[in-house]
Amino acid sequence: MNNRKNETSSQSIDFVIPWVDGGDPAWRERKAAFTGEQLTDDRDERYRDWDVLRFWFRAAERFAPWVNRIWFICGQEPPDWLNKANPKIRIVRHEEYIPKEYLPTFSSHTIELNLHRIPELSEQFVYFNDDMFLLRPLSPSFFFRKGLPRDQATMNPLMTAELRRKEKGGIIFTIPLNNTEYLNRDYDFKACIRRHPLKWLTPLYGKSMIRNAILMIWPRFVGFDEPHLPQAFLKTSFEEAWEQDGDILDATCRHTIRNDRDVNQWLIRYRQMAEGRFIPRRPIRSAVFQLEAREQSWKDVIRGQKKPMICLNDGPLTEEAFRLTRDELRDAFQSILPETSSFEI
Repeated sequence: MNNRKNETSSQSIDFVIPWVDGGDPAWRERKAAFTGEQLTDDRDERYRDWDVLRFWFRAAERFAPWVNRIWFICGQEPPDWLNKANPKIRIVRHEEYIPKEYLPTFSSHTIELNLHRIPELSEQFVYFNDDMFLLRPLSPSFFFRKGLPRDQATMNPLMTAELRRKEKGGIIFTIPLNNTEYLNRDYDFKACIRRHPLKWLTPLYGKSMIRNAILMIWPRFVGFDEPHLPQAFLKTSFEEAWEQDGDILDATCRHTIRNDRDVNQWLIRYRQMAEGRFIPRRPIRSAVFQLEAREQSWKDVIRGQKKPMICLNDGPLTEEAFRLTRDELRDAFQSILPETSSFEI
């Protein structure tokens, strides 16, 4: 990749976050017309609004004031409280960047795999789901160094097709299998390791470095640890993936609802690692939580800012448990981010 492009773009890092209000009656009516498709993931927790988005913006302003622009992706009207006049925010609708043959879409995979088409998106950007939050002040070098994404190339064997059918969560467990299949179609595992051995065998990975060494006896990529946290990307990586893997990316984007034959943006991450287009960093462990009645440790992580970032996955909660957990979540964020940000009216 062009080094001059890297040097120039290192001065500009964007954040990208998609959002949906799953409680919007008009949106639910539009989505209901497509839920009859087979092999789809249409659980309510994929779309439920926890009413903590304002804390995402507060965290971005307080902990990453250097961010260039924030691209807020939505397929409906943004929240009333959002200050659309803030010079750092850009509201982008699905129809403004997703090709019309993929619309309408209610699939996060389609929304993610077309991010490179957002007009004026920076070459370097960090992609967030709306359940991922910064918890501490972070520098640009936490996400990018020398124009390259920071990442952990730690391998981990994937579960088999038989095991994935028994797991709660359904379709999400098929996605890494699909991604790895196409990665092995495009890349020679041994050649990738030989080109950048110190990016795969670095003490930064701790015990995971030993696992990497053991897994190098296999002739193919066997899978990766997936941090499921804010991810640094190069726009160029998406463009090149569409050139090489356009068949599966196109097929995925034609599924209106998430489908177990899909790939997702993790494939772009895997390609960045296979090409050595990243700078290693220490793994961020124990920062992903399922919001369910039995799991409460996320409260201490937020209030104590014990991790640089956190992911809070929705879970199969009853309506009463959801309301209670939502209030507890808002209280936890309020304790560390009490001040209104410039992104709020």
